[in-house]
Amino acid sequence: MKSYYQMTVLEKWTEDLYNRLQIKQPSQISIEYISERLNIWVHYLDVRSKAVEASAGMYSMFIDNRLPSSMQRLEFLHALCHLLRHSGKRTLMPEIFTQDQEDESDRFILYASMPYSMISHMPLPEQRGEAIRYLSAMFQVPNELAVQRIDQIQRRIFQGQLLAVMSPAN
Repeated sequence: MKSYYQMTVLEKWTEDLYNRLQIKQPSQISIEYISERLNIWVHYLDVRSKAVEASAGMYSMFIDNRLPSSMQRLEFLHALCHLLRHSGKRTLMPEIFTQDQEDESDRFILYASMPYSMISHMPLPEQRGEAIRYLSAMFQVPNELAVQRIDQIQRRIFQGQLLAVMSPAN
């Protein structure tokens, strides 16, 4: 089944980033581990989370210290996508572009918090509920995020199966 899974461009980019940073285990998907490798200065303040590129290659991130640590990590991943993939002043961009960036950052959270390369090597339980709880525990994410990721993986596998059946024999 897993052989039918096809990554999106963003997911492949995320996997490549993690390979460069030598992130191989769920425990390494942490604010400290990633920010150290990317030289991002992280500040925990009583403000909404956001990222800033002070100058080329000099990054700072402000993480809302009022959030639980599990949510801080998701906010970090969201802001990380903005730092690494988006440029320009958002206030000057048309709303459709800023919404596209927000959507991409939200998808990035799924890929970065639960990389397929790690999931595919795990003994996932057969029962959906157990698989959701397993992913949630292994990657320290809310159940709702694990549900989204499992649903996404199942859709991609089904899509890959359909493509294989429909493609002409070589």
